[in-house]
Amino acid sequence: MIRFIFVVIFLFTSLCGFSQSYHSEIGVEVQAASFSNMGGTIGGALKWALVEEESLAYGPSFRFQYLFSQNTYLGTSSSAFVFGGGGFLHYRFLDWFFLGTEVEVLKNPYRYVNPDKNWRLTAFLGGGISRDFDFVRLNVGILYDVADAISDPLTSNPSPLSGDYFFRVSDPTKPNTGKYMPIIYRIAFFFPLNSNKE
Repeated sequence: MIRFIFVVIFLFTSLCGFSQSYHSEIGVEVQAASFSNMGGTIGGALKWALVEEESLAYGPSFRFQYLFSQNTYLGTSSSAFVFGGGGFLHYRFLDWFFLGTEVEVLKNPYRYVNPDKNWRLTAFLGGGISRDFDFVRLNVGILYDVADAISDPLTSNPSPLSGDYFFRVSDPTKPNTGKYMPIIYRIAFFFPLNSNKE
């Protein structure tokens, strides 16, 4: 996986030299950082973006996330890692917004999954705010995992990122029960790497 990412970065860097309308950026993403006395999660991704005509940004990504839980009453604790790679495509428009997709294959941290399903596809669609502040571009987005939404929970594994879902739909007839929609938020900072940006 790491070799594949380096090959893709090399190819995108080579393509960047053929046109003055391209520049590259390195992105650092923070996703679902949360902590409590029962545990938490922190993680994110590194992204390399080839930006075309200041509107289309695409490239590879590598994700790493740490999950931990602790029960002080029972004296138990556990931890797990989520990692993997993929790619993304963002369309930036009106100097303030973006729409995009992000597809990744991630190592599933759950112990009860089938051995042949330890890797899970995530396929997010969404958008949000994308604003350039000269030295850094800020992206704040809300994304919907289409791959998790169409999978059958009885025959497939839970998404490795399901612990980060924050939007819950409740049943009015059963107010104490509900289901989390496969929606997450992501915050990313993109730093320009060369001077071709105008």
